[in-house]
Amino acid sequence: MAAPAINQTVLFMAPPLTNPVPFRFPVEIFPFSPTTWVEADGGDARMKRLKLEHADWHITLRGARRLLLFHDDADYKTFYAMLGEACLDAGMGLIADCLMSNHFHLALSGGSKQLTRCMHRLNGAYSRYHNNRYDLSGHAFEQEYYCEPIPSEFILQRVVRYIHLNPVRGGKARRPEDYPWSGYRRLIRSSSGNRTPDETRLLLGFNSDLVQAAKLYQQFVEKDLHRRRRRIVSSAGRTPAWEIWQEQFLWILEHVVEQKESIYPLDPQKVAVYLGSRAGIPPRAMGKALGLPDGKVASQVAYRLSKLLDQDPFLKGKVEGLHVL
Repeated sequence: MAAPAINQTVLFMAPPLTNPVPFRFPVEIFPFSPTTWVEADGGDARMKRLKLEHADWHITLRGARRLLLFHDDADYKTFYAMLGEACLDAGMGLIADCLMSNHFHLALSGGSKQLTRCMHRLNGAYSRYHNNRYDLSGHAFEQEYYCEPIPSEFILQRVVRYIHLNPVRGGKARRPEDYPWSGYRRLIRSSSGNRTPDETRLLLGFNSDLVQAAKLYQQFVEKDLHRRRRRIVSSAGRTPAWEIWQEQFLWILEHVVEQKESIYPLDPQKVAVYLGSRAGIPPRAMGKALGLPDGKVASQVAYRLSKLLDQDPFLKGKVEGLHVL
């Protein structure tokens, strides 16, 4: 049987499992089997503190010492095969994916225990494969992966957009649909039968008609592609989470500013800080995004506005009407 074109979606078999993996990826049929699973070191310290029965998660992980994780098509395809098996074994759902040369981004759905199992299997298997293929030893990945529960549909839509725009921001493609190693093309072009259940759930947040929803999501991405982006403040030694938290806060801030008339007389910046705090964004990250020396001011703002809203249901209703959380 002839292999399908690279931009087609296929349902691959993942030995030694007996059933087809119900996760579809834009890859060719694999001429090899995924390697034997091994335990991955690190990555679970944070997860031990996050015990959730179910959540949507944003996960990202870099190669150790900025090591290249993917050198050619075979590496990308192998990772996707392993991702499909890891998700199936752990019971995780796929919402979004993007593989860059030295890191990857995923949005997955499931419980914290399932996520830990999924990432251990995925990272261990790919580390073993990568080391064997390139005659290396030691860790292929950084010691810990970033993972955060996504608190709302508002944040989820923007996390997925952030993931799909990663190749454009990283200079790998002019447009997200030009990049082959992400789920963006599958999301906007595929029929509903070729999407994962969680990709379909994401689209239904835009419209109940999936054809129209795909168009609206594409417009949502295009709008962000052309907007003037605020500068993210990087700090030496900070993890990828530091930049992601700032991005999340800026999404909230820009949305609140756009809707400032609906929350009058409240100050949009203070409302954004309050909502960012409720979303789990550290005060220091919000402070950095606002050009403040530390997070103390952000903490005070969030606390004072919280007290005010508890005493004024009318103003609290205005803030809740922003539908950020």
